[in-house]
Amino acid sequence: MIGGCSSSKRFSNNVNTSSGKSEIINPIRILLDENEDKLSLFTDFGVLLFDENILLTNIHSADKINVTSKSDKIEIKINGKVFSSGLFYLRSDTQNGIISLSGKKYRGALKIFKGNSKIQLVNQVSLEDYVKGVMNEEMPAGKDEKRYEALKAFSICARTYAFNKMKMNKDYFDIYSDTRDQVYGGVDGESSFTNKIVDETKGQLLFFDDKPAVIFYHSTCGGSTENVNNVFGKNDLPYLYEVFDGSEPYCKISPAFEWIENYSNKIFVERLYNSKQIDSKNFFVRDIKIKSRFDSGRVNELEIILLDKNENENIVLLKGNSIRNIIKNSSGKSMLKSTMFDIKINKDNSITIEGKGYGHGVGLCQWGAIGLALDGKNYLEIIEHYFSGTKVVQNND
Repeated sequence: MIGGCSSSKRFSNNVNTSSGKSEIINPIRILLDENEDKLSLFTDFGVLLFDENILLTNIHSADKINVTSKSDKIEIKINGKVFSSGLFYLRSDTQNGIISLSGKKYRGALKIFKGNSKIQLVNQVSLEDYVKGVMNEEMPAGKDEKRYEALKAFSICARTYAFNKMKMNKDYFDIYSDTRDQVYGGVDGESSFTNKIVDETKGQLLFFDDKPAVIFYHSTCGGSTENVNNVFGKNDLPYLYEVFDGSEPYCKISPAFEWIENYSNKIFVERLYNSKQIDSKNFFVRDIKIKSRFDSGRVNELEIILLDKNENENIVLLKGNSIRNIIKNSSGKSMLKSTMFDIKINKDNSITIEGKGYGHGVGLCQWGAIGLALDGKNYLEIIEHYFSGTKVVQNND
């Protein structure tokens, strides 16, 4: 079901320039970079530099832009020219409106200013252009038309997530460009395939009880999604409870549906030490027990029994999704894929974890959505599967 809505207007700090170009209404503000003292940037082709009201100069291809913090203002140096202001904008000097800065391309305007005692570089774009820059960064999009409905469902999730961030009306920016929110690649993250999908769902948001739904998604649920309260402590979200993903899970096509991690006893102890679970590395893992699981099968409590050199016991209890950050994968380069696992100590005292799924498990399962699309389900059916009781509405702002 697709309904209609007209949400309250968000304050717009549009670029007021004499460029003659149309301005972005209600832009989303994406933090690209920040530094306490300075930023060094360069253009790949010409851009225009403005302060709040006036065109200051045309910056040419390969010009170096040095940005320095000066008390409550910032100073920009370009080819011997010095400009001082509390706020600068960079805009494209071409008809396509694309800015190429330090090897990356962005639509809209780039805003340089002082915020939180740091120089901040923020991209201001329309919400639709933002979603286009997220699609290929966050979703295994591919080019297969059979994934089309899954990608439509995801575009609505990504848009709703960003819309909720915009409504928070933070002082300096709305959203991070990395995994703290959604990974945003600007124009480089776009493709004609996914742009077409975003255009098809333009303005569509996910609502529950006349409010934008809280959005979570992950790569692979492993057979069941998770209750949001078990991971993030958010109550009263009936559309974010565990969802059984079928006797033959839709996400079984995921390359991360099943996985194995192996650790030496020493490495396992070091992970506990590095996360401040123990105050010394002079321990040995004697036993590991899964004390409880959530209904989905994910580990709720993991008990680790350690012995020191005098064979005194030390018991560490790890809980929920934090287990992933503490144990990490065997290389230590990223967190454990999920908490849907079994764990054992081998005869040589090494430790093996055999698991399913990838991510926290809450909300939309991306590979499950692809599986549903391959099974002939449309994007509304996919959304209903993972966010039961919600509805897709058309935002007219």
